[in-house]
Amino acid sequence: MRGWWHRLSGVLRKARPDSDLSAELDAHLLAHIDDNISGGMSEADARRHALLALGGVAQTQESVRDRRSLPSVETTMQDLRYAARMLLKTPGFSMVAIATLALGIGANTAIFSVINAVLIERLPFKDPERLVAVWEQNARRPAFANPVSPVNYLRWRERADGFESFGAFLGIRSNLTAAPVPLELSNHIVTQGFFETLGVTPLFGRTFSNEESTRPGAAVIVMSHALWITRFGKDPTIVGRSIQLDGRAVAVIGIMPPDARLVYRNGNGTKPPDVWSPFVLTSDVQRGRFLSVVGVLMQDVSIAQARAQMAAIADGYSADFPNLKAGWTTKVVPLRDELAGEVKPALLVLAGAVTFVLLIACVNVANLLLARGARRQHEIAVRTAIGAGRARVVRQLLTETLLLCVLGGLAGLAVAQWTLQALLALSPIDISGIGHVRLSYPVLLYTALVSIVTAVFAGFAPAFESSRADLSALKNGIRQTGPDVRRRRLRQALVVAELSLAVVLLLGAGLMLRSFANLQRIDTGFDAHNVLTMRMTLPLQRYNAQGSTTRFYEAVTRKIQSLPGVQSAGVVSFLPFADLGAATDFTIEGRPHPSAGHSFGTAVRVCDQGYFDSMHIALRRGRWFTDREQRERANVVIVNESLARLYFQGQDPIGQRITISMNEPIVPTEIVGVVADVKYGDLAGAGAGPTSYWPHPQLPYNAMTLTVRTTSSPLALAAAVEREIQTVDKDQPVSDVRTMEQWMERAVSRERFSSTLLAAFATLALLLAAIGIYGVMSYAVSQRQSEIGVRLALGATARGVQWMMLGSGLKLVAAGLAIGLIAGVAVSRLLGGLLYHTSTGDPFTIASTVAVLGVVATLAIYLPARRASKLSPIVALQAD
Repeated sequence: MRGWWHRLSGVLRKARPDSDLSAELDAHLLAHIDDNISGGMSEADARRHALLALGGVAQTQESVRDRRSLPSVETTMQDLRYAARMLLKTPGFSMVAIATLALGIGANTAIFSVINAVLIERLPFKDPERLVAVWEQNARRPAFANPVSPVNYLRWRERADGFESFGAFLGIRSNLTAAPVPLELSNHIVTQGFFETLGVTPLFGRTFSNEESTRPGAAVIVMSHALWITRFGKDPTIVGRSIQLDGRAVAVIGIMPPDARLVYRNGNGTKPPDVWSPFVLTSDVQRGRFLSVVGVLMQDVSIAQARAQMAAIADGYSADFPNLKAGWTTKVVPLRDELAGEVKPALLVLAGAVTFVLLIACVNVANLLLARGARRQHEIAVRTAIGAGRARVVRQLLTETLLLCVLGGLAGLAVAQWTLQALLALSPIDISGIGHVRLSYPVLLYTALVSIVTAVFAGFAPAFESSRADLSALKNGIRQTGPDVRRRRLRQALVVAELSLAVVLLLGAGLMLRSFANLQRIDTGFDAHNVLTMRMTLPLQRYNAQGSTTRFYEAVTRKIQSLPGVQSAGVVSFLPFADLGAATDFTIEGRPHPSAGHSFGTAVRVCDQGYFDSMHIALRRGRWFTDREQRERANVVIVNESLARLYFQGQDPIGQRITISMNEPIVPTEIVGVVADVKYGDLAGAGAGPTSYWPHPQLPYNAMTLTVRTTSSPLALAAAVEREIQTVDKDQPVSDVRTMEQWMERAVSRERFSSTLLAAFATLALLLAAIGIYGVMSYAVSQRQSEIGVRLALGATARGVQWMMLGSGLKLVAAGLAIGLIAGVAVSRLLGGLLYHTSTGDPFTIASTVAVLGVVATLAIYLPARRASKLSPIVALQAD
């Protein structure tokens, strides 16, 4: 063994021939090996230990001697090779660190993938930064973007010289027939210049000519890429052929690219289009507000200038139209913001949450590196003794951390892919309809940058602290009190930091979950349990005779009500939380017309008695529609409590007569009943709002939604219900086959998305924090074994030792909770716009956060403390 040692020590002498340090190191290291052998270590193990130290010495000395002559790439490769060897030599440490980093980096990558698709990635249109959505806006509902009237749209095209062009569209439903299975399509009818405004060109064929866009009745369509693939199998010969749409032959003149579908969250174009048809604004479509408008700004016109110009045009309405109702203006929104919608604040909150998770992961890895650095004091002391500067040691340790983070980043991509699938499953419709959410090149670049930043953040403090080693570490048995105290304080500070971050996340998640629970307890005014819904749109070309649509829906509901397991069936024009709905102004007979800006308004629903029965909507006063009133026009209407309370204060509305301008002829209509308020739109909105219900003969709609209350699972009856519809009209398709409970889930999808993911990330943060404090306490036990042995030998009880360790750990927990609660209450104010009936300082949530984190942290402290209390005094004293 002596001969082997002298051969190795020759490396030191050759490396430092001018120094007497080699002889000193020779003596210290040889004594170290002899002591290890006498202490029970085998000669082979003693040699391996020396080889590890001398391997670091040789590499460090070589780097010190030739660092000015070696190319930087070669030096870096040396560092990387040595870092890889060190990670392979400690697989347990490496796997824990890589797994921790993979969770933090993977969560960040997944959220960034969504943010990139929704908020960053270029829209598939020409000059997307100049594209804007333009709405009308009423002073009574300033937060609501109202669809645009054709009159105003044409006026904007004439007078808004800050815009290059405008385009408008209206989403309707059309039926594809003359096929084995009829299919309902989303048909966006578009005005002249719509595709030119967006700057999109077809993949095959062409768009509408000027003649087709200005001549009513042009039988041409442009088909979406999705429909072309799913229904026509990518058949290139479809361009130029005709298909049966709403009972008439229309020619397919073009196929659009995959991403050229514009979908707004408001208006009547909320479903991605399957086909586009030309829309000619003739004199008979000038009334009402139903258009969704997109405009492209002139090159040097800003959003602020465009808004000012549109507001000036709106102010001129009263001069040109003295009888126009006051209070209307315009709203100009960048197209990116319009498409992102309300999901943007939720994504930014989640981005902050995963950043906190990554910070906690960094803290955990930093603690692991500190503990590992304490075990490598001997190696680092050797490096320092033979001439390696502190910067050189820090560089080597950072290289090891960088390699860890790169491996963690690669593993994080797998975590991100899995997390992304979960994100898309939970995502609101706004996300999935915007663009491709995938691990694209920008996302991969982001992951690489995050890995590098994480390496610096997690590795610098441990590397800087570990590089403080001195020659006293070469002497066996000599303690390094100073560095150990510094490391212990740094580890404790890091634990307090990660506990504080975990508190902030837990508090935010608790507030979101409490808000979500409050949202689900809202009384909607109907019973969504066991209700099946499906939508039908009758083609006007076939159902153009007076009363034909009424007869169809009456026959369908009668057949469905006879099915086993069906309690009731009805139809409604706009289903709660499924459609935007219709609204209008009205007058009350015997009262003067309201002044401008103070008109009476009501939402309009067309339905039958079966709808009220299926949804369990309660009658408060009066009566329901009679059978005759549901077959023939009788000029009757049912209103909700909000309308009665707002416009008939202190009076009985039953028998009163109101007039709206939506039905022909325009005649007063008698109120025969008052029903309970029902929420139709925003679940978290103020209230139900005034609503009126009209029988189908009085206000015919060709598109209605079927509501069927069943005694068992609603979806189990869907096929039977659809067969009954086919018996009335074999070419009539259905769409949006869902339960009412599924529509309700869709209504709270944004809140569920935010609260579920925030809770998941908070749970991950809690787990990482628990692992971190457990690791620190376990390391503290191992470092204080000799002290514990002395205490036990002097008569200390096991319970006393246990409480000593618990006390030191609970001090860290208390500090982390205090700091975290202060920061959490401050940060949670950013959630104010996402919370429903929940205060950011909610005491129940704060108490729950403290309790959960306190229990988990105490358990993480208790296990090492219990192990310390069970140490044998003899074994503990031998650790010295």
